Amino acid sequence: MNLGGLYIICRRVKIEDKEEWNNVVKESPNGTFYHTWEWNDVIEKGLNSESLSVVVEDEEENKLTGIFPFFVRNLFEDYRVNKYFPSISNNFQIGCSPHHKLYSFGGPCVLPSVTNNEEIYKLMFDFIDSYSKNKKSITDHLIYPYHSCLDSALIQNGYTKTGIKKTAIINIDKDLTEICKGFKKQFSRDIKKASKKGIIIYESQNYEEDINLYYNQFQKLLIDRVIERTGNCYWRVSYALVPYSYFEKLRDILFPKKMARLFFAEYNGVKVGALINFYYKDTIYLGHTTVLRGEYNGLNVSKLLIWHIIVDGKKNGFKNLDVSGLHPNELHGQYQFKMGFNGQVKEIGMYNKSYRYNEIKHAKTIVYKHAKAIIIELRKLK
Repeated sequence: MNLGGLYIICRRVKIEDKEEWNNVVKESPNGTFYHTWEWNDVIEKGLNSESLSVVVEDEEENKLTGIFPFFVRNLFEDYRVNKYFPSISNNFQIGCSPHHKLYSFGGPCVLPSVTNNEEIYKLMFDFIDSYSKNKKSITDHLIYPYHSCLDSALIQNGYTKTGIKKTAIINIDKDLTEICKGFKKQFSRDIKKASKKGIIIYESQNYEEDINLYYNQFQKLLIDRVIERTGNCYWRVSYALVPYSYFEKLRDILFPKKMARLFFAEYNGVKVGALINFYYKDTIYLGHTTVLRGEYNGLNVSKLLIWHIIVDGKKNGFKNLDVSGLHPNELHGQYQFKMGFNGQVKEIGMYNKSYRYNEIKHAKTIVYKHAKAIIIELRKLK
């Protein structure tokens, strides 16, 4: 296609595109850790997800000018219908950028040197749109862009803003004393108390073995906590289930490049907390964190872990810490905890494009009908 003197094509990504893909992400103002080749590799292989990522290539200069990470997953993947009626589930899928199971961000990225970026965006949107219509099983697209610079491009290409997600960004590019002054007073006191109690925070030096320890001792603990908190509600528990293969790919792909790091909190020789973070450009993203409860409840391990990440991140030249999402209810404990570190609230638009609205309504009716039948049968077995 001739576009303003440029001969460009839009196509599916190839393994040979890795270096140039990452260059576009690095240079683009919309590029985040969650756009990188490595993260998308983790998602595709670790979650066994169907990738539909595309690129735009300038054929004359033989280089990429735009990238778009995109995945396809079953709409009812986290519901019982996926387990008992896979034929129904397989016929209803969603396209998502980022992947819909984990905290992350998506949408296309274009090199800032490209003057006709709206046309580049349109090429990528049209490519995925054509694929979705031909496949016929895709009901919706869900896109959460980290930066508002994509808002107009999404609307121009048929997406509707359906809501807002929130996160908080802690500025760590200041003197540590100034950073700490912004915390809730109780948080500062708790961090000092935790340090005086002798809790040690250290980075894993053997992530190949320690990722197993993390999964078996901490991730499974988190799942048990979700089960307890939700009364073993299937879809809420299933949504929290992240397979071991995902952590294997973190270990194999991200840890060797220091794009992910694992920290432990130890008290009296016992590992009482663990935290996995992601690192890219000037920003740290909180990844996965779990702490032991019960007798260790009053140690304030979570606060000390985050404080350590701030100190370590500042030392290594990072400027921001993304707390990885805020609960929509400002009175919720998670929201109150994360905002205690004096982060700046950032709003992220949620965009949707529907393909089979009437069919999805029909599918939900079928799902609820089968779910009710399953519940009745399970009650008979008791």
